[in-house]
Amino acid sequence: MKLVIKKAKESSVGVVAVRNSNHYGIAGYYALMAAEEGMTGTSMMNSRPLVAPTGEIERVLGTNPIALAAPTKDRPFLLDMATSVVPIGKEVYQRKGKSIPEGWAIDSEGNIIRDVGKVFNDSALLPLGGFGELFSGHKGYGLSVMVDILAGIVSGGTWSRHVKNTSEKRARSTTSL
Repeated sequence: MKLVIKKAKESSVGVVAVRNSNHYGIAGYYALMAAEEGMTGTSMMNSRPLVAPTGEIERVLGTNPIALAAPTKDRPFLLDMATSVVPIGKEVYQRKGKSIPEGWAIDSEGNIIRDVGKVFNDSALLPLGGFGELFSGHKGYGLSVMVDILAGIVSGGTWSRHVKNTSEKRARSTTSL
């Protein structure tokens, strides 16, 4: 983000792409760096597939976080969110033996589930908006694809189901999205 800010100061716009870095819990931190310099900042990253697109049951997209920060008179505006109903980092439910709220995930047959243990195995999270188009799941799906295109394809990195855990390396695929 320091390089983005430097480029923006020199030419009004700064854009930098990073590839093969698919774990990202602090998108807002980087966006805020730009806001603290009086600029609007955006930060996003695609991540390993955990989310089933609207109308599907297979994990295809990541939670694909996106953040936007803008300066204001007092303190900066910050939006920092996953493009899924919830980021996968909700292991607290598992530790406490609690069920996840209805509408966060589906099993491998497309049934809504509440068992957090299944989410970490063969099930999938849902896009922001939830299951199907009735609750606008297609909008979260669209946002996730947008992040995948900008953070994966544009950077020359991996995207969609080609993204692996940060500890796993995979060569860039030439298959289209």
